[in-house]
Amino acid sequence: MNEIESEWAIERSKVVARWFGIVVLATVLEWQRHNGLIAMPRSVFLTLVGGMALINLLHTVYLARCRTVSPLFKYLTTGLDALLVTVTIAWTGYTRSPFFYVYFVLLVSNCLRYGFGMALYLATLVNILYAGALSLAPMTERQTAVLGGEGLKILGFWAVALYGGSIAARMRRTAHVIAAYEDTIAELRAELRARDARAGTAGETGNGE
Repeated sequence: MNEIESEWAIERSKVVARWFGIVVLATVLEWQRHNGLIAMPRSVFLTLVGGMALINLLHTVYLARCRTVSPLFKYLTTGLDALLVTVTIAWTGYTRSPFFYVYFVLLVSNCLRYGFGMALYLATLVNILYAGALSLAPMTERQTAVLGGEGLKILGFWAVALYGGSIAARMRRTAHVIAAYEDTIAELRAELRARDARAGTAGETGNGE
């Protein structure tokens, strides 16, 4: 399996995980709405959850119809995930939204799959999206977070991105080294089998004479 084919398999697994996440997110949002914890109109709730489901359905259909994906596809899907999480944060309290921590789920799951480059991409994207969302927040919603401010939350996110990305990169290098050893061992075994076969053929020829 080459690199592009492996990314296709990874994206298919992300589609399944995303369906699960959509169900969990929709359940939590509806519970919060029912208990008056968030002021999200039902129309917005249906639009948000429906949009998530539609995008993931398009991913599902696309990946079912192809066997390879562009190297840029992973950045598109991850970027859309981060954008939808940001919209959810904006409708659930901005700085007070508990859904900020979904960013960390996206970060860890994607950097483990794709390595350090994806961690940097997602950290930069979250910086832009989250700061943009907060800049649009009404003054009444710009309350200090319980962790001591939005700057500390972003710094924590960058710390996880850099540390997690370095670990993921090390794991991917180790996996490539192991794969290279396995390929070398397979080649040596094939060479030994071919040599034994040639030796056996030569022995039979000698006995026949």
